[in-house]
Amino acid sequence: MSDSFKHRALAFRRVLLAAEAVVVTGYDYKLSLGHGNRDLKADDPEDELERRRRKSRLHKRSAERVMAMMRENGGIYIKLGQHLASLKYLLPEEWTRTMEPLQDRCAPSSIESIQALFLFDLGQPLSEVFSSFDLNPIGVASLAQVHRAVLKDGREVAVKIQHPALNEFSEIDMKTIEALARFIAYAFPEFEFLWLSEEIQDNLPKELDFRFEAINAQRTAFNFDQARAQGSPSTVKIPDVLWAQKRVLVMEFMDGSRIDNVEYLKANNIKVADVSKEMARTFSQMIYKDGFLHCDPHPGNLMIRPKPAGSPSHRNFEIILLDHGLYRELPLNFRLEYARLWTAIMASDQEEIKRRALNLGGIDAYELFACILTGRDWDVIQDAQLTKKVRNKAETSKISKGAGNWLVEIADILAKVPRDLLLLFKTNDLLRALDEDLGADDGAQMRTFAVMGQYCAQIIYEVEKSDIRKDVALSGSSKPIVLVKSFSAWCKAYWQFIFKTISLDVFVWWVDQSQANTLVYWFVSKLGLSII
Repeated sequence: MSDSFKHRALAFRRVLLAAEAVVVTGYDYKLSLGHGNRDLKADDPEDELERRRRKSRLHKRSAERVMAMMRENGGIYIKLGQHLASLKYLLPEEWTRTMEPLQDRCAPSSIESIQALFLFDLGQPLSEVFSSFDLNPIGVASLAQVHRAVLKDGREVAVKIQHPALNEFSEIDMKTIEALARFIAYAFPEFEFLWLSEEIQDNLPKELDFRFEAINAQRTAFNFDQARAQGSPSTVKIPDVLWAQKRVLVMEFMDGSRIDNVEYLKANNIKVADVSKEMARTFSQMIYKDGFLHCDPHPGNLMIRPKPAGSPSHRNFEIILLDHGLYRELPLNFRLEYARLWTAIMASDQEEIKRRALNLGGIDAYELFACILTGRDWDVIQDAQLTKKVRNKAETSKISKGAGNWLVEIADILAKVPRDLLLLFKTNDLLRALDEDLGADDGAQMRTFAVMGQYCAQIIYEVEKSDIRKDVALSGSSKPIVLVKSFSAWCKAYWQFIFKTISLDVFVWWVDQSQANTLVYWFVSKLGLSII
């Protein structure tokens, strides 16, 4: 059998598997939600309960069917499944939970295929570049696997090598996913999922070229170094990239553990609350200050280790940020509107939320939009409880059930909002899930909002200060009235910034006191007082 015929046969099989899973699932939904419920009465409570049970079973078997196809096809389909697992604001719980194993459990490529890829891409075998090379990968992701190795000069490195099969089938897989997304749009016109296909089409080619990842890693490392030089604390460590080819990347090897390894944290005296706060600080800097965002912060891409000698970290640990393939540039105006939206949400300013949701995403359904963004129920946001009331299992369950009831409306929002917001939704959900996996204390969510609120206040102040300077330059700085008005505007902006920053510092301090149940907290509580 020729290689060309074998390739076509395997490609056809992949398309057939994907098409079968999607078409059968679509037919199952059409049949089960329509004819399958004809025996149930609309006004009968028992029948309504049975209808929910049937729908839950439908979601579960459909998700399992699609996941089985994704496991079989691998590669890009695993990446798609990982994305679906993060859509907790859109998909029913049965779908997201079923897809979660795809975040970690990926099959490795054979060492023979890895050796062949290395030889083909670099023109020399592994033994010519490395003095030792561990044949067993230390990590396997959807697009690549990582091996531990030692260079000829003695430096220990991590070698990231792309799965060889991706190059063979990535193009046909992307076209298949696009075609299936169009089929879903045709079969279910009330749902709009073409944005998901478009995201894959736009981002995957860059993720498949490790030279982009090397550039992203270097830029991110520079951003955090610069922030530290300006007095902003950070625990982030980006592994140095030694060199990169399109499908092979060599970086410094980092000891440590996955960030969600709670036993490792305990063994190294690393506080979960500190880790949660530093994660909030790290991603707030990327979103609001740098405008250059790592969009895939699941636990497999985050490591942690005790602070080594000479580290600039202000904590007793470092957070190691891996996999820099998927990033997003966030324009200044977008970041400003996003900061103002979050400020309005935290202040429970309904009119301002409505205004900013329209400005940022062109969305009228601002209540649902705010729920997607925060992962919280609208009642919590509306009652100004976002920074005071911790999300519990009951609220999480309510949100998950609501996703099924509001599926059409949510799909419509996601089809309309800017693509930058889609990745921010995903990033927010992944960070919330990490806090839950860590078992962070009840104050973790409050600290996260406080840290983010400070970064929001900073970007709003910086933009307002810049606008004041522009007004002075355009109006003529020699006019006394212009100088007086500008100085007054600056004082107001600066006071608001300082007040917000200090009040949030006090807020975090009080949260820490409450969680530690300190003497100060006990005494103030006995007086019936509270700072928050």
